[in-house]
Amino acid sequence: MRKFLLAVVLILQCVAAEAARFVPEQLIMPVREIRPGMTGYIMTVLKGYTPERLPVKVVSVAPQKPGRELSDEILIRLTGKHKFAQGMSGSPVYINGRLIGAVRSGWNLSDHKLGMVAPIESMCNVFEYGSPSLPLADFMISGLSLNNSAVCALADTMGLTFMQGAPLSSQPMTISRERLKPGDSVSALLAWGDVEIGAVGTVTATARDGRFLAFGHEMNKAGKSSYPAAKTYIHETVDSIRFPFKLGSPETIVGTFTEDREAATGGKFGVYPPSISAELVFKNLDNGTEAQSQFRVIVDEFMSREIIVKVFQALVEECWGRKGQGTMSVSLRIDGPAVPKGWARKDIFFSDSNIFEEAFKDVQALINAYMIQPFEETMPAGFTLTVEATQRPKVLLIEDVTLSEDTVEPGGEVGVTVKLRGWRTGIVERSFTMKMPDDASEGVCELIVRGGGTEPMSQLSVDEGWKSIDSIERMLTEFKAADANNDLVLELNADKDDALKKALARRRSKKREPDLLPEEEEYMSETKERRISEGTLRVFKADYIIEGMMKRIIHVEK
Repeated sequence: MRKFLLAVVLILQCVAAEAARFVPEQLIMPVREIRPGMTGYIMTVLKGYTPERLPVKVVSVAPQKPGRELSDEILIRLTGKHKFAQGMSGSPVYINGRLIGAVRSGWNLSDHKLGMVAPIESMCNVFEYGSPSLPLADFMISGLSLNNSAVCALADTMGLTFMQGAPLSSQPMTISRERLKPGDSVSALLAWGDVEIGAVGTVTATARDGRFLAFGHEMNKAGKSSYPAAKTYIHETVDSIRFPFKLGSPETIVGTFTEDREAATGGKFGVYPPSISAELVFKNLDNGTEAQSQFRVIVDEFMSREIIVKVFQALVEECWGRKGQGTMSVSLRIDGPAVPKGWARKDIFFSDSNIFEEAFKDVQALINAYMIQPFEETMPAGFTLTVEATQRPKVLLIEDVTLSEDTVEPGGEVGVTVKLRGWRTGIVERSFTMKMPDDASEGVCELIVRGGGTEPMSQLSVDEGWKSIDSIERMLTEFKAADANNDLVLELNADKDDALKKALARRRSKKREPDLLPEEEEYMSETKERRISEGTLRVFKADYIIEGMMKRIIHVEK
């Protein structure tokens, strides 16, 4: 599966948008020549693939303030039986056989025969801008329910409005070198595969160099963009009191939207953007069923991270068919140029109210950190999430700790037995051997036995400013070294010999260095490795969450 994820993302190559002015192949009419009362038609698909002519009449021309990307807007009325619908955005408008612009917008809960047109002159400028802006659009989503809590959260996070899209096609999305024509339906995609998120629009104009204009307005107002442009089949144009809409299914990727602007979206046929692959493997431990889903997401480090996590969460919610309490084992694997051998981390979570919110915090943090880290390019990448879920609390509570002896000499060993109580399942025991440091000072030593999520070990050297995370390799190493909820941790905290500490302090003072603790000079992963090697730290990974903490005192006598 990993080979599949990487192979597909590397096949698709990104081609930068051209900065030359867009010259339509179609004859155009400038907005200064347009007068109220003129008649013409729009070209748009109402069903299937073939555009139809719908008669229109110019109502008015509305000048805009100088300095906007959109210079003017033209108000038109459909004069036949049809109404404007979502998905007609970008439909070319012709007067006397000349292109005047593209259908841009209409109004909810109003006269759906009235619509605004973006002039073709403003649309032709979209390849000449270079600054991004804020998201704003209506999107179709297929493969997930609009009532899904993660879908609602994604809409809120990204400031989007979702509509229920057509059922997913049984055929995988393919690549085609077909060039669409003005009036053809096209979709701009954010995600595709077993989940589709995108907006349906219409091609407005084409140029001989393969570029095209569509929508007549922004899709996500992202400025420079890299969205797949997909040929789209229209199942039906659906009437609605709020606003009619086209119900369409993207079928083949024919190019890339490289510009997402106020006046229009623009792109080029025959070039294909890179993408991020994502796969979910879900196992229901209560009934033994399994489900698998795959989808792809655009490469946009800041937008895509939200889409990936929320779609993962939404798919788990749909696969499980429930919300509320439960236990989830969550394993995230990352493949990409920054991790040629792959990287993975596993943790287990329990919540008595909302397991989804609890379980996906770490997934969100990991994907966020990987995608927006400042060190190196990480795209394209593949994320594989494996989730095992049960309604039962898979929790072990630390109930008792016993020692083989309570007095140990420096360098000696002590046996530790930990009793763990399962949720209504009885007691299990685990035994360990701890080693007292050779230079432990006489007195008392504290043994701490805890669950990984109870007072987890901190990144002391970074938190106090003695070190920093300086590479993606270091970042992932420290993520992986962090305590997991299913860790049973035993820590032996012994004071070291006073004479040795004083000698070390004197040696450092001559070099004018501070008398730092070892943990202040090491990354957490290095501290753990050192302490496990010397025998003062033991970490046991269970298939259950370990909760609680207990302490015992060991006397150190020479």
